Amino acid sequence: MVTSLLNDGVNDTLCGVITTFFATLFLTMNIIILHLLNTRKTQFNAPVYHQLFHMGINDCMQLSIHTIGGFCILLQYDLPDTLNKVFGAIINCAWFSWIAFSYSLSFNRFLAFCYPRYYDTFFSKRNTRYQIAACWTAMLFTLVIYLSPFCTMQFYRLTFEWQYNKSTPWHSILHESELYWACLMMPLSFINYGFIVIRMKSMNKASNIRRRGKQEIRVCIQAACLCIYTTFVQLHWHFQEYYMPTSRYSNLSANSMWVFNCGMNPILCLTVNLSIKNAFLDLIHVKKQKTCITVTIAPYS
Repeated sequence: MVTSLLNDGVNDTLCGVITTFFATLFLTMNIIILHLLNTRKTQFNAPVYHQLFHMGINDCMQLSIHTIGGFCILLQYDLPDTLNKVFGAIINCAWFSWIAFSYSLSFNRFLAFCYPRYYDTFFSKRNTRYQIAACWTAMLFTLVIYLSPFCTMQFYRLTFEWQYNKSTPWHSILHESELYWACLMMPLSFINYGFIVIRMKSMNKASNIRRRGKQEIRVCIQAACLCIYTTFVQLHWHFQEYYMPTSRYSNLSANSMWVFNCGMNPILCLTVNLSIKNAFLDLIHVKKQKTCITVTIAPYS
């Protein structure tokens, strides 16, 4: 199969440039957002920003390895098996925990919109840390499995894809488990956003809280866009063989979608989230727009 794919006329150098460029670009954007959130803690001290901060760290982990994969394509270099296995374990487990972060973010928005009186209880300083720790624990748990001899995720340079090594005994189990995990967590996130939409309609009818709804909606849009695109990428990765042609360009497109998923958060932060956008403009000494703070909930204590 690999031999036949190599006769498809695909330009390996161009594919390597595309992967390396976008992975590096999004990695840089994530680092900038992390810098803003970390150095302006008094401004971004709401629980949702702590969640976005850790999602940014997760994105940086994935993008760093995607960048390495891009350089491997450019240099026509195959990673040593052990290093390839370690990188594959980290990038896939980070993706696994990213889904948990996405659900946690949706639950944050659900309480902020629908049950604000319970928000400070569920997202106190201690409980927020517990939720973030649980998301990272999901990564560590799966990391142990992926580093074991029973399963290997690795980068196939010739076909531009991260894929399971089918010679390992648990590859099919982990592949299916990953799909079931996404099918469990993402619908729960969509349910949260569904209730938020219903709540927003009622908020628009009440003039005394209409302004508050407009302030909260931007962060909610950011979280919902992340959830929708993540679901699309996950389903495409699992089912692309049924509707995509057998081509290295198909593999490149799937890998590029994954890279773009890691870049969605900083893109939305710098476009939809006006608080972070204005902080960025202030960082680069550009006159910022006058706007209300996007998250109006009280800081967690």
